[in-house]
Amino acid sequence: MLASLAVLAWAGLGTSEAWTPSVSAAADVWLIGHGVDVRFAVAGAPFTVTAAALGPALITALGAVRAGRRAVATGSPIEAWLAQLVATGIASVVLLRVGTSAAATPSLWQAIVLPLGVVTVASLVGMRSERPGVRPVPAGVRAGLMAALLLLAAAGIAFTALLLTRFADVVVLDESLDAGVLGGFVLTCLQILAMPTVVIWAAAWLVGAGTGLGTGSVTGPFAGQAGPLPALPVLGAVPVDPPAWAAAVLVVPVLAGFAAAVLVRRGGSGMNAVPLGLVGGLVAGAVIGGLVAASAGAAGPGRFVSVGPDALLAAGLTAALVGIPAMLGAAVVRPRVPPSEGADPRQ
Repeated sequence: MLASLAVLAWAGLGTSEAWTPSVSAAADVWLIGHGVDVRFAVAGAPFTVTAAALGPALITALGAVRAGRRAVATGSPIEAWLAQLVATGIASVVLLRVGTSAAATPSLWQAIVLPLGVVTVASLVGMRSERPGVRPVPAGVRAGLMAALLLLAAAGIAFTALLLTRFADVVVLDESLDAGVLGGFVLTCLQILAMPTVVIWAAAWLVGAGTGLGTGSVTGPFAGQAGPLPALPVLGAVPVDPPAWAAAVLVVPVLAGFAAAVLVRRGGSGMNAVPLGLVGGLVAGAVIGGLVAASAGAAGPGRFVSVGPDALLAAGLTAALVGIPAMLGAAVVRPRVPPSEGADPRQ
């Protein structure tokens, strides 16, 4: 996909000299999408991009999960898994070389380690899901992961609804950029790659942490401060000045925690309600906080040196808003299979 965007960007510029910068920019987008810091040498105002548009990382992770499942089917899963890591390492080195230019310098160690980390974890998850007789994940961890997924799904739905209701503002911003047909298509594709990051920030918004969109621009369910936004049309959907009822969105993580505990309980877990809720809340907080930390950071010079939510605040609020309802959900629902009939209390 990024190679296609590079070709389109080159075609839009219309000069043969633009081919190398276009390919280099595509490699930098891939690296930034995996959380790699890239320093840009702009005349008189160099800056480092540390915020990540996590679409490329999501694509890599999904591919690695599928590859991990296939590795189990080969009969030599360890060798197949190591081959995935070697291939990823080679691709990372090549893209690091291509993405390094007079205008951009990616972090050397991050360009190799972070993509390898994504592939390692995702492929192990895929391998584990295909291995028979694997011990189930502890109930508290399952509840936390489920609550985090429910929260992210709700954030995606909420942002889609905002995008539809404020579509006119998005179109106005898009037209103001006057990028042309090819430029507009490339910009749209780049915004699609940034959607996972937008959803993560929306999840932080739903738990009350809010998100910063540059110095002077803050939005949250309790308060907002309007200011200039980055030149991305999709940000036209952002409710900088939240309505009076916006604080009611805190019910979303509460329901996610309660529902996750109920589902785990119905699955047969005999784990006590208090530890299940505590572990579930901590896991959900760690997942959301980790995703926020990976996606937030600097997006440009000047007032865009800090964008995104506060990772610690998002993690703490998620842990509290998920953990306590999870305790209640686990307390009011009995496991479908009683522990005396074979259920493992840790499940």
